[in-house]
Amino acid sequence: MRDFLYRLVQRLHDEARPLSRNKHFHVFAGESRRALRIDRHLRDLEVQLAALQLYGERPRVLALPGGGVRLVLRDGRVSVVRTATLSPEEAELLARHPAGAWALGVKEESRPADQLAAAAPSKKR
Repeated sequence: MRDFLYRLVQRLHDEARPLSRNKHFHVFAGESRRALRIDRHLRDLEVQLAALQLYGERPRVLALPGGGVRLVLRDGRVSVVRTATLSPEEAELLARHPAGAWALGVKEESRPADQLAAAAPSKKR
């Protein structure tokens, strides 16, 4: 079930092939509803990390036993500290986003080429 859950989160999170929550509502019954919560949590973290990246304020990253990660995000603009605990699978999904990779300290060489192409700004003429 855990494998299915994170494949579902990955599909929800994939911008190239999004899974519509309205069209595929039958998938999100029972335990699979957790995939929606995980997806919303990761998207919210990505937005907050992107804002922190603009200000150059890197979050504190603590490694947890079992491969998980704890992020401590301090936003000085509003005097708020947010703590997010991620499973190894969630941390892997977060690392696919440019701000998530920045926060987790993932080097560009270790990211797959398709993620690098998606993260690079396109040149319009």
